[in-house]
Amino acid sequence: MDTRHLPNLLGLFRIVTTPLLYIFIALGAPAGDLSAVVLLLLMAVSDIADGRIARKLQVVSPLGVFLDTISDKIFVAGALLPMVERGLIPGWAALVIIVREFAVSGLRSYAAAEGEVIAARQWGKQKLVFTVAALIWRLVDAAVRALPGAPEAILLLASLWPLVLGVALIWTVGSGVEYFWKAMPLLRR
Repeated sequence: MDTRHLPNLLGLFRIVTTPLLYIFIALGAPAGDLSAVVLLLLMAVSDIADGRIARKLQVVSPLGVFLDTISDKIFVAGALLPMVERGLIPGWAALVIIVREFAVSGLRSYAAAEGEVIAARQWGKQKLVFTVAALIWRLVDAAVRALPGAPEAILLLASLWPLVLGVALIWTVGSGVEYFWKAMPLLRR
C-alpha cells in the first residue's frame, strides 16, 4: 500500500466503521458499550493522526479535507443517535451538536462558493475532543452501572459525565458562534 493514501484511508475507516459503532451502542449491553468506547478511541486517534500524516507526507488534498470533515460528523452522529434512543443522553443535547455541525458545514460551503476558505479553528478542533470524551464517559458510566459490584469510587467518577457533556456543549456552541462571528464580513456582503 502506498503510504500517501493513509490519511484518506483513515477518514474512510471512520465512515465505514460508524455502523459498527451504532450497533455496539444500540446493543445496550456493557460489552457493547465498552466495545464502542474502544472504537470511539480508535476513531478519535485516527482523526488526530490523518491530518498530521497528510501534512508530513505533503499529500493534503481536497478529497482528504472532505473525508476528514464529513467522517467526524458521521461518527459523532452515529454515536449520538443510539445513545439518545437508549436514553443515555438527552435528545436536545444531540440536537445542539448536530445542528452546529450542519450550520458550520453550510457556512463553510457558502464561503467556498464565494471563493473563500474558512479553515478549521482551534475551538472547533477542541470541540470534537470534548464531544468524544463526553460520549466515552457516558458509555463507561452505562457499562459500570450495569456490572454488579462496581467500586463506589468508579461509580462516582463515572457519574460525572454530565459535567463533561456540559463542557462539550459549551465548546459546541462557542465554536459555532466563533465561526459565524469570523465570517460576519462575508455574510454581510
